[in-house]
Amino acid sequence: MTDFFGGYEYPVAWAVYCAAGVGCCVVWWKITSFISHRGWRELLRGIVIVVIFTPWYAGESPEFYAPAIVVLLMDLLLEGAKAGMKGGIALLFSSFVMLLVLTARLIRRNPGAAEGTGREPS
Repeated sequence: MTDFFGGYEYPVAWAVYCAAGVGCCVVWWKITSFISHRGWRELLRGIVIVVIFTPWYAGESPEFYAPAIVVLLMDLLLEGAKAGMKGGIALLFSSFVMLLVLTARLIRRNPGAAEGTGREPS
C-alpha cells in the first residue's frame, strides 16, 4: 500500500483536494440558494469556484501546481507583499474570466440588459 501512495502522492492529493472542493461547493450552493437576486447569487458562487479551483505553480518550476490561494498566502507570509503576488495575479485573471462569463450569460438570457432597460425591445 505504501508503494502505491509513494508513487502517486501528487495525483492522490489533488483528487482529495478536488473532492473536498466539490463538497464545499455543494454546501455553498445550498447556502446561497436563499439569495433571491440571481446576479448576487451567481457572483458569490463564482467567487467561491475561482478561489477553490484556480491552480498556480508552486515554487520556481512549473512542475508542481497548488491552489492559487495557498500560493498567494504562502508567498505573502514568507516573501512579503512585493514578491508574493504570483498567486494573486492568477486569482485576478480567473476572477476577470468569471465576470466575463457571468456578463455573457446575463446578456444571452436577457438581450435588453445590454441597453440597460432590462426588457426586450418592442
